[in-house]
Amino acid sequence: MAVSNNDVATGGAATGKEARRKAVPLSYWLHSIIGLKLSLFLGFVCLTGTIATVAHEIEWLYKPEVRASSLSGEADWGRMWDAAQIAYHDARLNGIGSYERNDAPYFAKAVSATDAKGVDFTIYVDPGTSRVKGHEYGRSFQDATRALHYYLFAPGHIPIYIVTSLGFVLILSLVTGLISYKKFWRGFFRMPRWHRDLRTVMGDIHRLVGLWSLWFVAVMGITSIWYFAEHAGVDWNTSPPVAKTERAVTQISGEKVRRWTEIARRKMPGLAITAVHLPYEIGDPAVVQGQWRAWLVRERANAVFINPATDSVVGSRIAHRTGVGERIVHTADPLHFGTFGGLVTKLIWFVFGLALVGMAGSGVYIYTKRLRLAVGNTRALGFLDYLGAWKWPSVVAIGAVPAISFVFW
Repeated sequence: MAVSNNDVATGGAATGKEARRKAVPLSYWLHSIIGLKLSLFLGFVCLTGTIATVAHEIEWLYKPEVRASSLSGEADWGRMWDAAQIAYHDARLNGIGSYERNDAPYFAKAVSATDAKGVDFTIYVDPGTSRVKGHEYGRSFQDATRALHYYLFAPGHIPIYIVTSLGFVLILSLVTGLISYKKFWRGFFRMPRWHRDLRTVMGDIHRLVGLWSLWFVAVMGITSIWYFAEHAGVDWNTSPPVAKTERAVTQISGEKVRRWTEIARRKMPGLAITAVHLPYEIGDPAVVQGQWRAWLVRERANAVFINPATDSVVGSRIAHRTGVGERIVHTADPLHFGTFGGLVTKLIWFVFGLALVGMAGSGVYIYTKRLRLAVGNTRALGFLDYLGAWKWPSVVAIGAVPAISFVFW
């Protein structure tokens, strides 16, 4: 909730000789300041995150290469690998998987590859037919939206800290909003007063949507704070095992990939494989990952580590047996982007993400109408005067980020 419907003490003109400002509770003052001064940036980050949630599905609508035909039974990972290698015989294949799509059956598998010139690209293979459907260089739409949401397409670690620090803003806004909204529990079923003026209606909608979005704001805030801590150095991951290999593994046959998936399924019966990765460096194991007996974890939470030279299992990671800290690591992503329940939860996250953007905008509207800053103001972007000294820096930031992302996409 960005701004509640109570009046903000602004020092406006008062009737009579002099009118003293009414004391404003600290919680309300903080809630208003947070919602107003950071409204543009917060709304932008929420919007990009909302789009990123369904970015794969958006790609599916306009990109035939990522669509898959119906699949009966288990996908043949070795056959798909061979199909990609035959179609692009000069390329070096590095891995194949569904990655962050929750292994949705209507998506083609993505093979990460490097061409003869050393340029990375993606090959799309239909798991139903094991036929190559096409390839793509550069960032996909999903990659671009995730990058824009996560670190604003800007170099260094500072942008990541800026974005993830909004988790503290969301939690503070949630707490101060509830304190400011007296007896808030009565408002869950209080319908907007449609017969009143637009400002009143917007205020009622703002509070109503805010109350029903409390759980979503809490999830977004807590997971963002976790990302902030993670980048600050908090690491609860267990180190992957070492595979004793003397030379780098570059070219792998589809038969070997198939053997690895069989080994992984013997280790974890019923494992729903979502990806197979080749070693990055000498000593790294090959990795077969997927979903197995654990709910609300990301795709790589369960993994079998295999020595690529001997095909022996050198270790495994089982999600439901990990410690609390590591389980949190693998739960943050599905919670933040709503991928744990497939398309249904993604759409729920998309709707509430739009609600969050709408609350940022409606709060600003209520405030500007109250102060009448947008009425008769002829200055450039006068409707943003509520931002004060933050006005032009916010405009520059919001304008520059999409421009930079277009260049680097």
